[in-house]
Amino acid sequence: MNTGHQVTLEEIESKVDKLPQMPEAAIRLIRLLDNPDANAEEMANIIRLDPDMTTQVLRLCNSAAYGLNRQILTVKEAVAILGLKTLKSLVYVIISKMALDKPVEGYGLGKGELFYNAITCAVYSKYLAQTIGGIDPELAFTAALLRDLGKIVLGEYVGSSYKNIEEVAIRSQVPFSEAEMRVLGINHNTVGKHMAKKWNLPEELIAVIEFKNKPSELPESSLPIKEKPGLYKLVTIIHLADAFTKMIGSGMGNDGLMYTLDQDALDQLGVKVDVEFMDTTLARLIHLEEVVNEMTQSLKGGA
Repeated sequence: MNTGHQVTLEEIESKVDKLPQMPEAAIRLIRLLDNPDANAEEMANIIRLDPDMTTQVLRLCNSAAYGLNRQILTVKEAVAILGLKTLKSLVYVIISKMALDKPVEGYGLGKGELFYNAITCAVYSKYLAQTIGGIDPELAFTAALLRDLGKIVLGEYVGSSYKNIEEVAIRSQVPFSEAEMRVLGINHNTVGKHMAKKWNLPEELIAVIEFKNKPSELPESSLPIKEKPGLYKLVTIIHLADAFTKMIGSGMGNDGLMYTLDQDALDQLGVKVDVEFMDTTLARLIHLEEVVNEMTQSLKGGA
């Protein structure tokens, strides 16, 4: 069944081209952050060139979310105290705010809700990476932030076809993203992948965006898998964190309840996702809402 407007890749690329450009400092930072030889001093020098980014970095550093026992006054201090990995995840928080902090009416999301959802999933992903092990928690945090990037472009098309997409999802018992594909010819994961590639985001983040709803479909023969053997585990952890984010209802859009857990991926993760695991983990994640609130509140009023 196809009763919606079929969206072409050319249409999507045209929309992406018309999106507001990220500040030059953000673009340079994205490129630097994916360079294994990058150092903290280089990062600090780029941040200092953008007064607004400098302000937001210092706001986040000094928020209760990072629990520092002294006030950070300069970017150089932030680099020295937080370290490169934490500074990298902090910079991605700012980049995700630039991209996601806007209404996405097609998914029923008001201004700020998609960004709040992103921070929630990132905080949960970090916790799950710490609990399950085998993945750098800061990498899990960073990779989760832009997982729903494609919604800011596809939302325009989803809004007018929502009833059709919902009907397909319910009748065929498929996730909302699969119903999007059947009705529109493309889904928000594919759109997000193209946006991420255009912005030269890292391969890990692109894989998370494309396969977060179904990690078991991540092709084993793909280049990132060969070079980064932990990628499957990373995507699965974020898939699980995404499910908890939806269960708690944090910044959940109209599609939030129309997804299922990928049991094959979870079995490979080696985690027994039973009622006890879900209840215990959910109770612990709820206590992290304070961290989520502190991070988002610290950036209110920023760009």
